[in-house]
Amino acid sequence: MLKDLKHSSQRISPFLASVLLLLAVPRTANAYVDPGSGAMLWQMATAAAIGALFYARRVVAWIRTHLGLRSPRSLGFLFASCYALVASPLVCRIFNAHPLPRFNDVFLVGIVLTTYLFTWDAAVYLLVISLLISAWVLPPYGSLAIDRPEDWYRMVSFAATSVFLLVLIHRLKKRSLS
Repeated sequence: MLKDLKHSSQRISPFLASVLLLLAVPRTANAYVDPGSGAMLWQMATAAAIGALFYARRVVAWIRTHLGLRSPRSLGFLFASCYALVASPLVCRIFNAHPLPRFNDVFLVGIVLTTYLFTWDAAVYLLVISLLISAWVLPPYGSLAIDRPEDWYRMVSFAATSVFLLVLIHRLKKRSLS
């Protein structure tokens, strides 16, 4: 039985390598892309990230037991800091022209993850970091000043949405524990 499994994995490996190579090679695409396609792809990615929440809790529990981190609060602050350190440069690099809406979307996923996996105060910490970084990348670049009213609206609506989800997830967690 073990020999059959090893033989089948040896047949799959070259096929998987070929598929990955074909996907990695850039080609010109002369096609029309519907404006709603990007939103649909973004929605699918968000749904996948939220679906991964159910499995991420097991990974966090394993890390907690193997590294000796007992306090969910300290682990939450560590996670929020690492998330901010990874997400900020990555999103600024990917969405170079207009970083704010997608930047806030990525941080909203981090805030939801932090609230769900750890504590609400670590999520508030990540919210404050995301607001400061969002203000930093808005024009005038490199300062915390926000000039345009639409940027103020984006920041306030992001903060309100984050606080709403934070409170909702915290209450759902509290209800499930009791």
